[in-house]
Order: sequence, then C-alpha cells, then structure tokens
Amino acid sequence: MTLASALASVTLASPAAAQEAAGGAAATLLDTVTVEGRRAATAPLDTTNATGSRLGLTARETPAMVEVLTQDAIQARGLRGSVDALNAAPGVLAGQLPSSPGMTSMRGFTGGAIALLYDGVRQTAAPLVTRDFDSWSFERIEVLKGPASVLYGEGALAGAINLVPKRPQFEGSAFEGLAGWGSFGSQRYALDANIPLGDRFALRAVASHRRGDGYVDDTANEATSATLAARWRPSDALDIDLALDHYEDDYDTAYWGTPLLPRAIAREPSGLVRSGNDYVLDRSLRKRNYNVDNGVQDARSDWLRSRVNWQIGDGLRFSNEFSYYDAKRRWLNSETYTYNRRSGLLDRGTTRIEHDHRFWVERATLFSEHRLAGRRNRASVGVEFSDGDFAVMRRFGATTAVDPFAPARGTVSFADEARNFPGAGNRVDFDSTTRVASVFAEDALNLSPRWLLLAGLRYDRIELERSIRDLNTGALTRFERRYEPLSWRLGTVFDLSPKTQLFAQYSEAVAPVGSLPLLSLANSRFELTHGRAVDAGIKSSFWQDRIDLSLGGYWIEQDDIVTRDPLNANLSVQGGRQSSRGVELSASAALTRGLRLDASVAALDARFDELREAGGVDRAGNVPPNVPERVANLYASYRFETIPLTLGGGVRHVGAFYTNNANSIRVDGHDVWDASVAYRLPFGEIALHGRNLGDAFYADWSGGAADQLVIAPPRSVELTFRVNL
Repeated sequence: MTLASALASVTLASPAAAQEAAGGAAATLLDTVTVEGRRAATAPLDTTNATGSRLGLTARETPAMVEVLTQDAIQARGLRGSVDALNAAPGVLAGQLPSSPGMTSMRGFTGGAIALLYDGVRQTAAPLVTRDFDSWSFERIEVLKGPASVLYGEGALAGAINLVPKRPQFEGSAFEGLAGWGSFGSQRYALDANIPLGDRFALRAVASHRRGDGYVDDTANEATSATLAARWRPSDALDIDLALDHYEDDYDTAYWGTPLLPRAIAREPSGLVRSGNDYVLDRSLRKRNYNVDNGVQDARSDWLRSRVNWQIGDGLRFSNEFSYYDAKRRWLNSETYTYNRRSGLLDRGTTRIEHDHRFWVERATLFSEHRLAGRRNRASVGVEFSDGDFAVMRRFGATTAVDPFAPARGTVSFADEARNFPGAGNRVDFDSTTRVASVFAEDALNLSPRWLLLAGLRYDRIELERSIRDLNTGALTRFERRYEPLSWRLGTVFDLSPKTQLFAQYSEAVAPVGSLPLLSLANSRFELTHGRAVDAGIKSSFWQDRIDLSLGGYWIEQDDIVTRDPLNANLSVQGGRQSSRGVELSASAALTRGLRLDASVAALDARFDELREAGGVDRAGNVPPNVPERVANLYASYRFETIPLTLGGGVRHVGAFYTNNANSIRVDGHDVWDASVAYRLPFGEIALHGRNLGDAFYADWSGGAADQLVIAPPRSVELTFRVNL
C-alpha cells in the first residue's frame, strides 16, 4: 500500500514538475490519494507444513494428503473442542468415546493406528492421551493422511494428527478474549495475551474454561486448559521456546452410551440401527443415563515443552526438542449395560481404572540445505529417545440391574476390595516401562526445477518391560519384549505447472497388535504388524489462486494382525490381514470477495481380508468397527462488505458404520446441518451458532460394547462474544 501511494504521488506530481521546468504555469495538484487493499494471504498449499515432513516442505511439495485447519477457521465455524475441529477435517471422524474422548477414525483404521502429536512431538499411546482439548489453545491443527511411521515411529499406520499450540510473537502486544453461553447450560470463557518484552523476548498466556450440564441426565462436565509460553531470541541465529501446558477435565456420572433393546419393548423404536436379533435404539431413551450416581471420570495432565533452533551457518541448522508429560486419569463408573430378556432389566458392570502416566521425549535434528551435483537438496538426520512409565489399576465388577425406562441408578462401593471386584483377572495392577531409541533421516532432492524426489528412513529400538499382578489370585507375571522395526518411504512430486503438482508415494510402517503400555501376556509373543501403502494424486491452485484443490487415491494394507489358526480355532496366531483403499477430494474456493466455499469428500472400501475369530468364525470381507465408508463436508460463508455481517453454514455427511467385527449391528449414516451469523464490531465480534439444526437423531460411535451407542447431541445454540485488542 505504501508503494502504491508513492507511485500515485509520483504519477500526479510529475506533469506539474515537468510543466514548471518548461516555464509553464503549474498544474493544480489533486487531493492526496489513499490506496487501500488487503494483504494477500499465503495460499494453504504454499504454507510450510511441519507434520508431513521435517524439511520445511510446503503442502504442495509433500507427496501425501495434508489438511490444515487454522485458528481463524476454527473460530469462524464455532468449533469448540478438538473433536469438533477434527470432524471438520476432510476424511476424519472423531468421537466422544467416554474411555478416550477424541478417538479418531481415518482411512479405514482407528485408535492406535493414528499417531497423536503435540507441537510436533509424538505422544506415546495416543488412545490414552487423547482428550477433547479446547480448540482455543491451538494455532492450527494439521492432519497427515497415510502411514507416518517413518516420521513418528510405531502406531502411525493410518496417519498423524498434530495439535500446534499458540506461540509467543515478537511483532506486538495483542489480547483476545471470548465468552460464550448456550444450550444445556454450556458456558465458555477464554483469554489469549501475547506480550513482547523488547525485540528479543516474548511471553504468551492462553487459558480457557468450559462447562455444561450435558444433554443426557446428570452429565455435567467441565474442562480447563492453560498454557504459559516464553520465546527468547538472544541472537539472529538462535531461537529458544519454553512452554508449560496444563489440562484437566471432570465429568459427573459420565454418559457411556445407550443400549439397544428388543423392538417389542421399545417405546419409540428408531430405524437408526439394524441388527440381526431385531434390537433397536429407542428414541425415548435419548436422555437416559445408566451410570451410578457416584460415578467419577476425570483427568489431569501437564506438559513441559522446550525447543531450541540454532542456525549454525548458511544452509545448516540444528534443532533440539524436549518434552515431559505427567498425567493422572480416573474412571469409576458403571460403563456397560446389557438387556436381560429374562428379567427385562439392564445388567450393569462396574469399572475402576486409574492411570499414572509419565514419559519424556528428547529429539535432536540436524538440517542441511545445499547443492548436490548442482541440484537443490534438503536433508535432515537425527536421533530420538523416549522413556515412558505407565502404572494402571484395573478393577471389574457388577452392580444392581435397572429398569431401562426408569433407572434407579443408585451408588456402588469402589473400595479396592475383593468383594467388590471378585474373580481372577478382575482386580489387577499393571506396570509398564517403554524405552525407545530411534535414528531417522530424510532427504528431498530436486532432480530438476520441476521434479522433486523425497526419501525417508527410520530405525527404532523398542524395549518393553511389563508386570501384571492379580491381587485376587496372588499371581505375578513379568515379561520383556524387544522390537527393532525399520520404516521407510519414497515419494515424488512433479510440477505440471507452477501451481499444479502430481504426487506419488510408497511407504512402509509398523504398529503393535495392541497398545504397547497395555500389551497383554498373550499378545506379548507376537511381533509388530506391518503396513504398506501407496498414495497418488494431484494438488492445484487455479483461477488466480482463488481455488485450491487436492485429489488423491490410496491403498493401505496391514499384515500380521491376530487371527485364529485355521487348523486350531482355539489358538491365536499372527497371519490376519486388513486393507483399505479409497479416494479423497478437498477444495477451497474464494468465489467472490465475500463468498467462500470449503468442501471435501472421502470414499473408501475397508475390509478384513483375512480374519478368524473364536470358534473359527470367518470375518473376511467384513468392515472394521467404527469405520464409515463415506464422509463429506460442505461449508460456505459470506462476508458482506456494506454491512459488518458474516453468514456461515454447512452440512456434514457421515455414512453408515458397523459396531463389531461380525458386522451384525449396522448404524445408519447421518447428515448434520450447522449455521452461524456474526456481527463485526470495531474491537471484536458477536456470533450466534446453531448446531444440528435439523435435530438429527444419530450415533457417532459405539460405546463400552458393540450394542451400546453414543447418541450425539440434539439441536443446540450458542452465543459468543469475542474481543480483539
């Protein structure tokens, strides 16, 4: 804008100066002309992405599908937690599974096959760590599709999700606050303060608190997040970050799902579920809670994070990252409810599980950018060490049965006594230590100005020590395992034009047969499963960069999953196989100055290619549980220029899924409509968000058992006020 104003001034002044120089009368100068405009934002495909590679590649240069959800997009859509945000990401399904809030499904795989990263650092045992974190905490959320073991080690078979926290900035002081109130007694408060202390030191404090009464009886809940971060740049070559993150949540008598009932006794039988035994989901039970009155579910965690970046010289950089995690979690509930045809009541189990979870991760990486045979070459090599301790108390019992329509929930004793949790295997303490040492390397070589070749390699040495003590029988079992997997990938990107790229990639990854810290004695004799995948597609920006499009196809296969021996149905062996193949399309379009569309479609075919279960029952050809084979999003927003108003709205489609390997229970797909209206103020914004406006009755995940579904929230509204200073 400054340059435009200067050019305008020169253009207007030059004729007058020339006329005076020629001795003529000076021309009358026009009034000062002010030229206004908006700074062009970096196109999403041209933004550096830290999740798909450690080489500073953009999404356009990465031979895989990478999705990024920015904080601006999160706020505009009113996405309150990481579950809401991930459900807005193309091809991702996230659910409020009570045992693991924020569990995800992607590319035909769930849970432990998807790595969870926090600020780029892998969190061990992702299904245990994941929660519904407040989206206010993050600068952006990045999703890498496809095997990522070459970057993040075992357990990244289907992809990786990176939660990137807000970071201190040197540019200037800034303050942002948010307050929201909505349906079911929901309240939300958040603050974000960036405070530079000179040119080379800055602080940032980010905090949020959410609470609500829940849409199911007696399910009040609250969650608090807080981050204090410092950034110091002692010289132009050295950058140091230090941060402490705290998170806690508390659910009063948490909702663990709604059980299926025989159609004959259902008061409002819905067509949402199809089952072989004619059990249905009763709409009249939408608000029923069957947990005991003294149920407890809470979690506390703290992260200490540090990062040092040192620019050693031209083309040479060193990075060191260290993080320490400490968490405690508790589940004291009645979690499973099964209809008993003989009594007409719901039989209920009781569970007491407590986690004491600590680990640290240290990663050092050397980056180089230089010319190799006259070609641009970017490379990295590094080492990573992690050490995790995981102590678990697991107790299982039973309590009184209840009437499904008028449950007298009662209370139960969770005292650690054999009478409350009788029987072998029902009162057990686990203790696990997992140590990992890794060496990794990555290289991106421009074979020509238009052709990029990418390669990566990672070697892990995993040592697991585990003890299992059964307090009821007195049995003590100890075992050790060692794994040494090698993961690699080879990919290429070719520029059809400066803004259109073809990409392809082949990769190999590994995953345990179960979460390593929870590995059972029976599964300890098995090796890691192996996965391989092929990705190919096209990424393009066109129509003056107003449209960004990514289209990709993939195939993933996982070998050596646990199955039954064909010759002995009582013997578990490795030799099963599951696979997934599909296509994904995502597009963003700025159609006019005010109108923007974001759309995505993911279609897949996920199958057990070879799987036998107890009794030798063949599951080949069945779809894995909680895997919808169609997911689509469409979101539109219009920003008026003449009035300070922005309208937004969209629809999300999730296809049908099954709740068990037998595929005997099928849950129909659903469409959910959301909309918002926001009024811009000189110092902020007031917005009204409507969610599930059609009041769809749907389930988005199976709960504690295959015949127990988590019903999603009904129609709701939320009013938010956001201030920026």
